Order: sequence, then C-alpha cells, then structure tokens
Amino acid sequence: MGKSEDGGNSGGLFIAGLLIGGAVGATVALLYAPQRGDETRDLLKQKTNEYTDTVKTKAGDLSEAAKSKANEFSAKATDVAGTVKTKTSEMTETVKAKAQEVSETVKTRATDLGTKASETLSTVKDSAQSLADRGRSLVNQQKDRLDDAIDAGKQAAHDKEQELTASVEASG
Repeated sequence: MGKSEDGGNSGGLFIAGLLIGGAVGATVALLYAPQRGDETRDLLKQKTNEYTDTVKTKAGDLSEAAKSKANEFSAKATDVAGTVKTKTSEMTETVKAKAQEVSETVKTRATDLGTKASETLSTVKDSAQSLADRGRSLVNQQKDRLDDAIDAGKQAAHDKEQELTASVEASG
C-alpha cells in the first residue's frame, strides 16, 4: 500500500468508494435483471457477504501494516539501546554516567514510540471497524431499498391482476 500525505485515509476512501460503487452497480443490475424475487434476494445476500468480506480483508491488511511498523520501531529502539550499552562499557567512569543518562533517554523514547505505535494500531483498528460498520450499514440500506422496490413491484402486479380479473368478470 503506498504512502499518502493524508495519514493513510486514502485506503479508507478507496474501500468506501468500492462499497458504494458496488452497491449502486448491484442495485442497478438487480433492478434490470429478469429474476424472481427470491433469486434477487439470494443474489443480494451473496453480494452483501462479498462486500463484508472485502471490508474485513482490508481492515486486516491495515492492522498487519500497523503491527509491522510497530515491530520495526521496536527493533530499531532495541538496536539503539544495545549500541549505547556497548559504548558505555568502553568509557571512563565519568563518561559512563553520561552514557547511562543517554541510555535512559533512549529507553524512554523507545517506550514512547511503543506507546505511540500501540495508539496508532488502536486507531487503525477503530477506523477499520468504523469503516466495516459503515460498509455494512450502506449494504443494509441498499438491501432495504431493494426489498421495498420488490414489495412495491409485487403490490403493483397484484393490483394489476385484480384489475384484470375485475375487468374480465365485468365483461363476462
């Protein structure tokens, strides 16, 4: 996944665009497809599951990327702390005291980086969950609209059938 200046939000926008575009495309296709209502509902359920799986996959990818960065920061911090410890053992007692201060500073910064990485991971997880929830909500809204359209079509067909039956009985 490429870096962006918006802090990684382009992935979320892509997923949202994917879900909205897919839902609109599926809706149009279903409205013009010559299928029975139960086939249309089955197809709609299938598409809902596909979009949910896509959102979960993208959320997992974002989570793995955040974990990888956290591990990378941790490894770098560990390397820096090891280097500081080696150099402090080679210096005089006066320099050892200064090196110890530097080591403590590095440990504090490493802890801060670990905390920030953990917070970033938490934020990514929250964002991914929010995006998944938004995706489910959009899919459910589209499903409800399709169900309403199907019900309206059924009602119109029923009304027309009654009208034709009444017309036949009146002329018969």
